[in-house]
Amino acid sequence: MKLSFSAKAVIVSVLLSSLAGLFVACDHQLPTPPPPAVLTRATLSSIQTNIFTLKCSNPGCHIGPGGGPMSLKAGDSFGSLVGRNSNYGQPRVTAGNANNSVLYQKVIGNNSFGSRMPLGLPALSKSETDSILAWINRGALNN
Repeated sequence: MKLSFSAKAVIVSVLLSSLAGLFVACDHQLPTPPPPAVLTRATLSSIQTNIFTLKCSNPGCHIGPGGGPMSLKAGDSFGSLVGRNSNYGQPRVTAGNANNSVLYQKVIGNNSFGSRMPLGLPALSKSETDSILAWINRGALNN
């Protein structure tokens, strides 16, 4: 059976559209890798100093009893986060997997996990969320 030029064009167009749809569908599911500069500062100590201490461990928030469900004070955050269960049925931080970490989902504003954090403050910058993403994906080390 011979196909006309227009039939071939329709088939090629459908195949290309389907292929393009696969790339578009996959693009939004995975976070883009952070730039190399972010990876060098993606340590718990840097995140503690620049994010947790300044924006999370404030009175009434993640500083101990009466605030959030865990302490993010210096010296407490690693033990409160890594490998610890959250109230959402997923770990707060799954070492090596930011997409399965409630901490990362909450700071990027995934409303499946309640309110975006930090609550009542401006959203973290892309650089800040990329640092958390990189720290978790690099193994969430106590560094």
